[in-house]
Amino acid sequence: MTLFGDEALLPLRGENDLAGLELRARVSATVEQLSGLVDEDVQRLLQRVLALMNLPRLADADDHDLREILAELRICEQEGRRGYKKRLRRETRVERPVGIGRLPRPRWVKAAALAGACGLCGDAYGTGEMIGRAQLDPKLPHHYVPMGWLCWHCLVQRRQSPGRRDVLLRIFHGLFAHDGVGFNGHECAVLLKWLTTDAALTSSKPWTADPLETTLVRLRASAAEGKPVTWLSAQTVGTVVAVLQEPAAATVLTGQEEQLLAAVAQHLAEWGTNPAGVPRSRYGTGWRFRQRTLALTEHPTVLSRLGGPFFLFQCKVTALGALQDPDKP
Repeated sequence: MTLFGDEALLPLRGENDLAGLELRARVSATVEQLSGLVDEDVQRLLQRVLALMNLPRLADADDHDLREILAELRICEQEGRRGYKKRLRRETRVERPVGIGRLPRPRWVKAAALAGACGLCGDAYGTGEMIGRAQLDPKLPHHYVPMGWLCWHCLVQRRQSPGRRDVLLRIFHGLFAHDGVGFNGHECAVLLKWLTTDAALTSSKPWTADPLETTLVRLRASAAEGKPVTWLSAQTVGTVVAVLQEPAAATVLTGQEEQLLAAVAQHLAEWGTNPAGVPRSRYGTGWRFRQRTLALTEHPTVLSRLGGPFFLFQCKVTALGALQDPDKP
């Protein structure tokens, strides 16, 4: 018998489907009920919860935070007085790359209380695997959407050790939010290798229509010099995606990479053709239009399910030529 009756499974039936005000109310009620079980003042227990999330107020937590907290509180309910303090203790130490591969310090890092999926790449993670929430600087443009829980690679390593999927995700969210895409030197090296997989790509139809030789020179220089950012225009990136869809470029791809490349190409095309008939007079031609088009796609993908646009972080160079610390404004 638990505090909540004879429920034996965690979490309670249907609790994963809660959202918004109903989810927030369930978390508040659970904190209050758990405080009686562990004999700790409600406000003190709430402060433990807030410290775990690294947030000043419960109102600042989003649904991703609240679902994980609710799962933690359910486990605390089972462990009782002996285990709740240990579970509601924030893990803060994260070894992060340096230089152009460094990402901002995560807001919240923990072992997953429940299995889930990465909020950026969509890969599944299991209970106990390390996951985290990224910071979202309040000074960023308002159109960026907070990412959900990130797998360890997407949280820490994706800029230092990028794969082809990381490059595709940067292309997608870059063109979602803006009219160009910025790559660091590591990402340029991945893209350069991909575009030079087969010499036959230079005679492909998209390459012939919009030659990429100058782009290859820029990518090669950025990779060799370790540049923090090299910007490519939307037109150039569109040509790159078209070339990467050529059979000669697809020979090196895994099934996941092929699927993601197809999804990126699909949504880029939809943003150009507007098959859902999103009214430009209401949504304009920028990110709001692209966001609405993504939501109304007739062929959902992992990208449309996760939404966006997401801020994938772009390293900056200070006036003195040094890299800006991502943890400082």
